[in-house]
Amino acid sequence: MNPFKCSILFLLPLIISSSISVASVTSSLSPIYYWNLLDIGIEDAWEYTKGDPNITVAIIDTGVDFTHPDLVNQTWRNSDEIPNNGKDDDNNNYIDDTIGWDFRDDDNDPSPFLGADYYMHGTFIAGLIAADDDNNISVGVAPNIRIMALRFLNDDFGWTFEDWPMFIEAIDYAIDNNADIIHMSVQATGIPPVSFKEAIQRAYQKQIPVVSVTGNSNFEPYYVRYPGNYPEVIAVSSIDKNHERADLSCFGSQNEICAPGEDVYSIEPNNIDLILGSGTSYAVPLVSATIALILSVNSTIPIEEIRSILHETCTDLGSVGKDDYFGYGLLNASAALKNVTNTYGNVSTSIQGSESTTSNHIHGFEFFDMLCIIITGTILYYKRKSSK
Repeated sequence: MNPFKCSILFLLPLIISSSISVASVTSSLSPIYYWNLLDIGIEDAWEYTKGDPNITVAIIDTGVDFTHPDLVNQTWRNSDEIPNNGKDDDNNNYIDDTIGWDFRDDDNDPSPFLGADYYMHGTFIAGLIAADDDNNISVGVAPNIRIMALRFLNDDFGWTFEDWPMFIEAIDYAIDNNADIIHMSVQATGIPPVSFKEAIQRAYQKQIPVVSVTGNSNFEPYYVRYPGNYPEVIAVSSIDKNHERADLSCFGSQNEICAPGEDVYSIEPNNIDLILGSGTSYAVPLVSATIALILSVNSTIPIEEIRSILHETCTDLGSVGKDDYFGYGLLNASAALKNVTNTYGNVSTSIQGSESTTSNHIHGFEFFDMLCIIITGTILYYKRKSSK
């Protein structure tokens, strides 16, 4: 079979009604609507920091709605670019890229295409990471950090083999523009080209953590999908409220850590409604955001030390020690921030470019003779909340 021909597969949504009033979720962290944040100990973690505005998470996804009240103040700004003057002021080959880039349409507006399926995916993720905590809508794990939006996924909520160079370009943009973390809630059902692996390694060598999903699947084999399958990538699986593996969450030896991803609330584009979603896509943001909090306390901590901190402070689930279903265990943001603060103290200086070596070994399943791509983290439950 020709490996350059690719099909696109999708996870079909299950629609279930739910509603929520604005006031009920903002006066405190309600265990109904914020069980996921409470489960990782976020309130105690906030005693150390709610994030540093100098820390940036790049989200490669469907785009982010920065007009949303919860994200207006969380927008990364390219200070080397003069807005809307039609010039490439910083000579990076992107004209007026003041808040990121739309690699799908090749323009400077990385907002989602509102007519597309699952256009809310990137904004939902941004809300889990960094939704503002000073209004009546929602709150993210690290509300004081910044989000760089890099739109990549097509209007069908996926991509094809021909799009790999676009994906690589988005990674390199994040690297070149000093993102501190690269977030990818996406999965590939086959093995990516070597050039993509090399882009992941470039981020690793620059000490930029790349965080992705183990993947979603409703059929065997449940192996960890790429890019989460790479040893350089922190692969995150999903659990439910009972600390059981989420039904669709993939697993395997590359599963590094788990976080709540079933029945979680976040924001959607173009209004102040909350929506309810399920999938590994919505577990990963909690890990990306916790890493942002760690770097907010001390931005000089190298990737492998960050990973060790996450591993050592996890709440063990399943079999004793690391296992295929839960990795090292449930993310514990409170314990991680306590560890960082006690061990490193607070250092505000940010570093980029520290070189590090990594293994060339790739954990893979070579039984694919066709590269097929799917997007992970399908929103399983969707209903607008009642108005205030």
